[in-house]
Amino acid sequence: MRYGPSVLRTARRTHGSDWWISDGWFLALALGCARTGTETAADPRASALPSAARGDAAVAPTEVATAEAAAPAPAPTVTPTVAPTPARADQLELTFVGDVIFGRYRESGYDPIPEAGKPVFDEIGEKLAADVVFANLETPLVRELPTSSPIGARFRFGASLELAEHLRTAGFTVVSLANNHWYDQRLEGVEQTPKLVRELGLVPVGAAQMEPPVFRVESVEAKGWRLGFVAITTRTNAPVREGGPQLAYLPTDAIDEQVVPVVTQARADHDLVIVVVHWGEEYAEAPNYAQVKAAHALVDAGADLVIGSHPHVLQGVERYGKGLIAYSMGNFLFENTNEIPRLTGVLRVRARAQGSCLDRVIFHPAYVKRSPAPHPVPATGAMGHRVRDRVIKQAKAYATTWTLQGEDLLLDAPGCSD
Repeated sequence: MRYGPSVLRTARRTHGSDWWISDGWFLALALGCARTGTETAADPRASALPSAARGDAAVAPTEVATAEAAAPAPAPTVTPTVAPTPARADQLELTFVGDVIFGRYRESGYDPIPEAGKPVFDEIGEKLAADVVFANLETPLVRELPTSSPIGARFRFGASLELAEHLRTAGFTVVSLANNHWYDQRLEGVEQTPKLVRELGLVPVGAAQMEPPVFRVESVEAKGWRLGFVAITTRTNAPVREGGPQLAYLPTDAIDEQVVPVVTQARADHDLVIVVVHWGEEYAEAPNYAQVKAAHALVDAGADLVIGSHPHVLQGVERYGKGLIAYSMGNFLFENTNEIPRLTGVLRVRARAQGSCLDRVIFHPAYVKRSPAPHPVPATGAMGHRVRDRVIKQAKAYATTWTLQGEDLLLDAPGCSD
């Protein structure tokens, strides 16, 4: 899916006088010739037109005395061409996945995940396909990836534009950059990542900012729908220093004060509001109380969706009020293929224009297959049962239930109210 450029309105600037006066006219004045007829003011729009359109070139010096009595022909009205706003489609489908990286640094150097020449998302592509496809891009991009890590942390990520090309070919449209690995390639990565994401044709949200506001709504248009993304993180691997790029970073208990007002503002002029938040404890089975409280506050303020990441495991999905909360979508393309972290999935949400509400939610079970290189694939058979069992059990803690639909899960909670 492609997003068209914004309509540009061009202002015309007028140069020179409205009419030019020939040398013959000055000669007539010198001879005492009187001007006849009533003088008519020139149409100020005429100077914005080419001289031929104004009639300048059509009046020869010897014709001034006879032509002056006639009022100038009115200039044609120039109406700017504005592209029509596309009508909002009756429905919009969105899919959401968890953490995506394309490799990591080890003692021996950089270890890429994709097998040479093999698209890593091919086997899951059918489950991903939607009008808007979102992932948490937990790796900075640089045009020239260094062979050794520029930082000394234990877990150090990075990817080249060539590796990130897999996002484009798989159909991803929006990625969040607000996560704890934002500084893995230092300032080069902070500056280059959003540029390279746009070069791929995707929309980056949550990039570090040099100008306020740090916490902001970022608009994305799809099929006539106006979506407001708010991307934040409660985790960072480097201090956010004054005077440098400002990451949308804050403690979980500050979300109510700092982010809820942004969501309230976004609600006023967006069809859907989506908060993507990098938070929680790694490998925790469930979110903590502060996360649940913050997620509820975001939905109460007008968020339709709250999509979490960082724990590297699937956590519960909750239908709360008119909104949907996925506390953690786990890993999606990641080097950790241990038994629980490899369980993942694709959350598919269908929104309806009438009421701008969520009327259908499906979970496609998946897992990270270990060979020939880690990559997500649909979970069927015994593996599908394992993923579904986890999703169903975790949702019960939030009074949210799923129904089996083939290999998928369909959310039981009512959607739009007719």
